[in-house]
Amino acid sequence: MKTEFKVKIQRSFFDNYKRDLHLHPEFIRFEDKDLKNEGFIFFKNSEIKDFRFGVNWFKFYFVFGREYQFYIRNHNDEVLKIHFNSYFGVKKRERLALYVSIMDSLWDLYFNNQVNDFMKEFDEGKAFSIGDVTINSEGVIFCVSKLIKQEKKQIAWQDLRYRSFRTYFSIYSKENPRDINRGYSYKEDWNTFVLNNVIKNILSNKNIDND
Repeated sequence: MKTEFKVKIQRSFFDNYKRDLHLHPEFIRFEDKDLKNEGFIFFKNSEIKDFRFGVNWFKFYFVFGREYQFYIRNHNDEVLKIHFNSYFGVKKRERLALYVSIMDSLWDLYFNNQVNDFMKEFDEGKAFSIGDVTINSEGVIFCVSKLIKQEKKQIAWQDLRYRSFRTYFSIYSKENPRDINRGYSYKEDWNTFVLNNVIKNILSNKNIDND
């Protein structure tokens, strides 16, 4: 379990300024001159609501760059953005290693705790939401796309299945996967990785095979 993580982030080789990122069990502090508070944004641990993350690929006939992104949102819907680039393979391995280290620290310090809190609520019979998915003792409720509009559907736990992919997570009905399914992007949808872990833990605890 990590206690804290400190690093200086240089967004790209076009940007000579190195910004301080401090991930601590009690807070996140990031230096960004586009923001108030003397160039720093500060979230207490208790203020952190959700996150999303991913990589943007820059292409022109071939991949020439990547932007690694993290968005952390608080309960006031203020968003802290951490991002940095790699172009033409320059420091590609170092940038990827930094991306993995930040992801691991965010998970260990803040969001794994959210999973544990949600699991306690579930064990107590409480209903809660992660993004637009409602989870209760009977199953999950989420929106599926129809021809004209979206409709809410509930899937019982015994009927629920999931698939994990590199960039997204999907849930669906085992009995009717064609019509009742939904995918959630780690980069575009808030707290998809938390949703992934909560659903997997619940199915595992219920001894439901994800076949």
